Amino acid sequence: MNHKNLFLTDEAFISPRWQAAFPDADIHTSISLPPAADADTLVWILSASRNWLDLVSFYSQSGCKVIVLTRLENTDELRNALEAGARGYTEALANIATLQQVALSVHQGAMWLPSALVTRMIGILSDVLKQQQRDEVDLSILTEREKEVTQAVITGASNKEIARQLDITERTVKAHLSAIFQKLDVRDRMHLMLVVRGH
Repeated sequence: MNHKNLFLTDEAFISPRWQAAFPDADIHTSISLPPAADADTLVWILSASRNWLDLVSFYSQSGCKVIVLTRLENTDELRNALEAGARGYTEALANIATLQQVALSVHQGAMWLPSALVTRMIGILSDVLKQQQRDEVDLSILTEREKEVTQAVITGASNKEIARQLDITERTVKAHLSAIFQKLDVRDRMHLMLVVRGH
C-alpha cells in the first residue's frame, strides 16, 4: 500500500495494533494544530476525542480520506462521521488484519462501515436510491451461489459469517463479491445492500 497513515487520538487511548498494522504510522495526541497531510494520507481519527468532528471535516475538505475509530459503535456517531466527510468507520481496537483491510478499501475508493450498523441504517439510506434515476438491477445475471452471497450480505453478515453459512472459504466469498460487484456495477457492499434493498 503506497499511502501514509496518520492517527489522531488522545493520550488515554493508543492501541499497539495501529503501529503493528502500519509500522510507519504517524500517531499524534493532544492536537492543537492539525498535522499536515496530503491526498495520499489516510487520516484515522478517534471519535469522542477533542474536536474530532472538526478534524474529520478539516481533513476530508483537504482531500484526505478519513477513517473514524470508535470505542463503541453507534448509529448517531456513524451518521455524524459520514456527514463530516468520513469514508470509513471501524472499531478502534479492531484486529491488525481488519485495520489493514479498512485502509486498503478506503484507499481504493470504497467506504468501510460496520455491517450491523449499516443494516440498521439501510432503511433510511434506501430512500436516497429512490430519488436517483437508476436502471433496474437484474439479479438474474448472478449465479445461484452469487445470489446466496448477495442475500447473506444484505442481512449484514460478515465475510466470515457468510463463509460459515455457505460452507465455503472467506477467500471464495471475496471472489464471489468481486464478481457480484462487477456484474451489478456496484462499488462496495454498502452500495450492493442499497441497490438490492431498493430493488
